[in-house]
Amino acid sequence: MSANFQYKWLIAVVVSIVVQLLFLRDLALFYYGFCFIYLWAIVKAPIDTPPVYLILGGFALGWLLDIFYNTHGMHAFATVLVAWLRPAIFKFLTPANGYDERSSISLDEMKWMWFFPYLGMMLFTHHLVLFLLEASNANLFGLSLLKAFLSTLLGLIVFTLLELFNKGK
Repeated sequence: MSANFQYKWLIAVVVSIVVQLLFLRDLALFYYGFCFIYLWAIVKAPIDTPPVYLILGGFALGWLLDIFYNTHGMHAFATVLVAWLRPAIFKFLTPANGYDERSSISLDEMKWMWFFPYLGMMLFTHHLVLFLLEASNANLFGLSLLKAFLSTLLGLIVFTLLELFNKGK
C-alpha cells in the first residue's frame, strides 16, 4: 500500500464525514431509506488493513456520528460490528486464487460479481443493526427491516455512483 494511496484514503474519509454531517443528515428515501456515506471509510479500507485499526476507526467514525446525530452509541456499535465482520466477509467472498497483494476494493478492479455482494452485506448488516437498536422494540422489527433494505438500496446506488466517478483514479 503506497503512501499516496493512504493520503487519498484519509482525505476521502474526512470528506465523507463532512458530506454526511452537512448534507446527508436529513436526506431520506420515502422517509425510510437513509444514506450513511461515512461507511465508505470502512468499506474502502485497504484489504490488508489490520482488524484492530478497522475496529478503532469504526468506533471513532461511529462515535463522531453519534455526537452529531444524538444517537447514544448506536452508530458506533453498528460500525464497529461491521468493521469486526469485514475479515469474515472477505473470507466468505474470497476468489479461488485469493486476493492480489496490490488489490484495492473497487468496482473497477474487483468487478460487480464480487463488489456488490461485499457492499450489500456490509451495508445491510450495518443498517439492520442500527435500525434494530434505534427501534429497541420487537414489534418494530418489520419497520427496521424495511428501513435497512431501503437504506441498503440507496447506499448501493450512491456507492456505485461514487465508484463510477472514481473509475481509473
